[in-house]
Amino acid sequence: MERNEYFISVIIPNYNYEKYIQEAIQSVLNQTFSNLEIVVVDDGSTDNSIQLIQEFGSQVNLVQQENQHLSAARNTGIKAARGKWVAFLDADDVWHPRKLEFQIDALKENPDWFFIGAQVLEEGEYPNYDSTNVVSREIRLCDFLVYSPMSGSDALVKKCCFDEVGLFDTGLRSSEDRDMWLRLASRYRGGVVEAPLWHYRQHAAQMNRNVQTMIVTRKKVIGRFFDTHDVPFSQRRVAWAQCLYDAALSHRGNGGSIFLALIYGIGSLLYAPESYHPKATTTRRVKFVVVTVLRLLRLSKEKPIE
Repeated sequence: MERNEYFISVIIPNYNYEKYIQEAIQSVLNQTFSNLEIVVVDDGSTDNSIQLIQEFGSQVNLVQQENQHLSAARNTGIKAARGKWVAFLDADDVWHPRKLEFQIDALKENPDWFFIGAQVLEEGEYPNYDSTNVVSREIRLCDFLVYSPMSGSDALVKKCCFDEVGLFDTGLRSSEDRDMWLRLASRYRGGVVEAPLWHYRQHAAQMNRNVQTMIVTRKKVIGRFFDTHDVPFSQRRVAWAQCLYDAALSHRGNGGSIFLALIYGIGSLLYAPESYHPKATTTRRVKFVVVTVLRLLRLSKEKPIE
């Protein structure tokens, strides 16, 4: 009975990631938790991806479709999933071997959770894990309004949730994750394993390198959510402040406009001068603004603190 209850469908959307797709799939096959299926949705790749995926044979359920972008590929995977739980993994990322094990352990301890995430390892080595140093905590809607405690490569969601909140918005080309997590968190309880359990690969082809698209769509997602949900003004204020600060970081760090980075940074301070997130404290944001001014005047080569 428990085997059926925690059967997981791992959905990997792929588009022209022949360089990374096999490593992503192998990281799922290496999981200590093996009660799963792998559904790779190829979104109209024109490279050698299909042949590389097919090398895994019956270990992978390959679903092919014409190119419809990331959200549509995830939706196709959800529809094809046979599990009671759905896990997402981007084709250019990889999991720690015990990622699903720790998440399922946390779900068993918290049977009222309908989704769970995990922390990311951006660089360096994974710490040594045992049952005593891996803990989880609940994450609430207010957390998702300010930052992203869950992503498209660590989320594990009970499949029935999508019957209530709907599928990913195919009209979005960025922030589709945040849109989905906000809908989930507004209706269900969930948590996060406080340990880095997946590796985020950074490269030039990533969607979040398109600064303006990311900023516009994130504003759209947050604004639309506020239009349809009763959210306290205090939470709305810090959510917009964080949105502006992230826009400032994106312009400064991804080749955008230094001037706009300054404007967004100042706007963040005006919306919410107080500290509201460990990575966006008042001191950190003030330093960002000061150093950005100096860089704008070409008086400093120091990068604004991120």
